[in-house]
Amino acid sequence: MNIGIYTYGTHGDVQPYIALALGLMDKGHQITISAPENFKNFVEDFGINFHPLYGDAEELMNSPEGQSVLQTENTIKLMKYFFKVLNGMKIPLRKSYIESISQVDFIIANSATLPIVNAIAEKQNKKVALTYFMPPVVPTKAFPLGDFDFFDFPLYNKFTYKIAQNFYWKFVKKETNEFRDELGLPMLSENLISYIDKQKPLDLYCLSPSLIPKPNDWESHHKITGFLTIPNKKREINLFDKTSSELEKWFETGEKPIYMGFGSNGIANSGKFIKIINEVLQQTNERILFCSGWSQLDDLPKHKNLFVTKYVNHEVIFPKCKIGVFHGGAGTLAAMLRNNLPVIIVSFYTDQPTWGKIVEKKKLGVHIPVKKLNAERLINAISLAQTDEIIQNVIEIGQNIRDENGLLNAIIEIENYFQSS
Repeated sequence: MNIGIYTYGTHGDVQPYIALALGLMDKGHQITISAPENFKNFVEDFGINFHPLYGDAEELMNSPEGQSVLQTENTIKLMKYFFKVLNGMKIPLRKSYIESISQVDFIIANSATLPIVNAIAEKQNKKVALTYFMPPVVPTKAFPLGDFDFFDFPLYNKFTYKIAQNFYWKFVKKETNEFRDELGLPMLSENLISYIDKQKPLDLYCLSPSLIPKPNDWESHHKITGFLTIPNKKREINLFDKTSSELEKWFETGEKPIYMGFGSNGIANSGKFIKIINEVLQQTNERILFCSGWSQLDDLPKHKNLFVTKYVNHEVIFPKCKIGVFHGGAGTLAAMLRNNLPVIIVSFYTDQPTWGKIVEKKKLGVHIPVKKLNAERLINAISLAQTDEIIQNVIEIGQNIRDENGLLNAIIEIENYFQSS
């Protein structure tokens, strides 16, 4: 099968699809990943076909306006900025989607690409499978949506998902219907999620059922597969680490360090984080491996217990660390737990606070909302994350995640769905 994978966003929105693409390629399928232009080298380094979608996600987040929005640490403002930016470049962006989708027979998409991808797929009569790496947004009586966990009873729980779906539709309705009109498709009066769900497409949540079990009241087209992991034989040992020999020497000079990295969030309030790192280094003997990612932190302290790099290969580095401090992205969470790392989630926005709450509830680590972060809280969290109870819980769930084979589960579901009439 000739399958196109569509994603738009940060590094965490692309990396799981590397695993999925490689797994599908091993089954003999032709795969193309379409993502923002700045991910071209990352994708092609794995030997995967790449089609650029217009725009550079890192450049957008590191622009003055992007940094200003990030500094508010406000999910709603971030969503408004994201959709405003996409709307501002909608003509070349839509064109890049059409060019790519016209070259494939089947489509795998995520929520960020759905308004454009679904319209083109409907016009070209192509099947779409949906994939998510965040806590489910499928209505259920079992538990409320993460951001609305003030109460927990069936009627309320189901209602929270409808609130979220209508909120999402508010952001994308105008552009979605405008594009559908351009393509000669009927305008939508109901929200896009409900409209798509009535067609019962394959809807995969690629996360661990050990963290979020599948609710009994879901319809059969909604699935939880397990996390997607890049096959061992496909991992390039030093793919991200440009200073590997230097880093190896640093590892050998002391105890296991704390990994600290906030992915593609792009830390706007750099002064706050630099101050906190300084205080941790001064008040403890902890060693910190800091992975800067998209963050622009030029004034980090020079200290023998601090090593700074831009990217690392998680599968190589995490076994050499003792705790993971990060933003709460699902892909990084999966990698840490798979490698038996207790976690400290410093959540910024979107689904990150929900993952933080799950981690605390299951006693796998500590959750600190970024607005409440200071050196004292972080030092206390580092101590708590090393208690016997949390370490044992992490070891048990790490084994569950290693045994799940989420990648194979996802591939089987995708093949069966696309091959069905």
